[in-house]
Amino acid sequence: MQMKVVSGNEAVATAVKLARVGVISLYPITPQTTIIEKLSEMRARGEIDAEIVRVESEHSAMAAAYGAAISGVRAFTATASQGLLYMHEMVWWVSGSRVPLVMVVATRAVGAPWNIWNEHTDFISERESGWIMGFAMNPQEALDMTLQAFRISEDERVFLPVMVGMDGFILSHTKTPVKVPSQDNVDAFLPPRNQPYIIDPENPIGMGNMFQPIEYMKLRESINSAIINSEQVIKEIGREYENVNLEGDYSILNPTYKVEDSEYVIVLMGAWSGDAMEAIDSLRARGKRVGMLRIRYLRPWSEREINEALRGRKGVLVLERATSFGRKSGPLYLEVKSSLDLNKTGSVSSVIAGLGGVSVSKRDIELILEKFIYDVETGKEVENYWYYPEKVKPIEPRIPRSIE
Repeated sequence: MQMKVVSGNEAVATAVKLARVGVISLYPITPQTTIIEKLSEMRARGEIDAEIVRVESEHSAMAAAYGAAISGVRAFTATASQGLLYMHEMVWWVSGSRVPLVMVVATRAVGAPWNIWNEHTDFISERESGWIMGFAMNPQEALDMTLQAFRISEDERVFLPVMVGMDGFILSHTKTPVKVPSQDNVDAFLPPRNQPYIIDPENPIGMGNMFQPIEYMKLRESINSAIINSEQVIKEIGREYENVNLEGDYSILNPTYKVEDSEYVIVLMGAWSGDAMEAIDSLRARGKRVGMLRIRYLRPWSEREINEALRGRKGVLVLERATSFGRKSGPLYLEVKSSLDLNKTGSVSSVIAGLGGVSVSKRDIELILEKFIYDVETGKEVENYWYYPEKVKPIEPRIPRSIE
């Protein structure tokens, strides 16, 4: 075990190296580009012998990784934002073929207007595509979850692709101390890829052919069942991973912070969880019993864990960096609220913040929680709203003269 100071992107590249990936397909897009740059440097130095495929688009990047994976090779790619949208068709082809594959998404706002900064809408928009979806809190988790993703994806009870998300720039480019496991430990944890159905000219099979409607529906049910059942697989592999990283706790999907005696719980996903924990400590010092539930796996969605963490609270506040246009709430709120026994849970609120790179600090999270607690305790109607720090004002849309 080595301690290194690396960014989230460097941590992911290190994990891919340790996983002995056979094919890496790459197309640059900010903020994930340094992942593939680091892997290319490793290849040039002879540190990895993976085949690096430089393609002409993100759609082709996923197609190339898909082609490698269906031939039985461990494959990897990475993208962000518009690139993930461009991949969207092939993302569905990979899951529909029940092919193990790993992709990392460094989250970024989707245009228009053009924006290179962070939000989660690109990642969350793929939640119905048939991939297992995890989201890292820090560079250590980015490394750990990427390594575990290969093992999860290739488990015979799963045989589905895994997508690991991390906050663009906030995580992808921020350097922190990361414990890097030894190659021997990773080799013991992650055996060579072995899948019984692959494309082989000597033993031809078909993938993605025309299905009759009933067979199509059976396949979709098998994907759904595999994702639901992967919860147990993820926990088993997480416990085994403790032999690789002795301080990692991956025996649950969605970690909590000080929820045991909490009256109020904030639910969120990603890097700002660290700021939320500091905000919780500050509020607790003032007598507010607040805790946190962090969504580490968006798929599978663990209703049992979420109910256990949130049942019986006075209030649940969902803070998210993503939109669900046409609703006052965001997509994570919809997932959380649909899982709750509302007869046993108090007020549930959604706050959308931090879109397009708008900064959200520990103090901002404190203010959001203070308002929520005040509204609940004074009997005010709890609202869903979009939060802007005081110095940021929403831009009023300008109506073209032809429409006026």
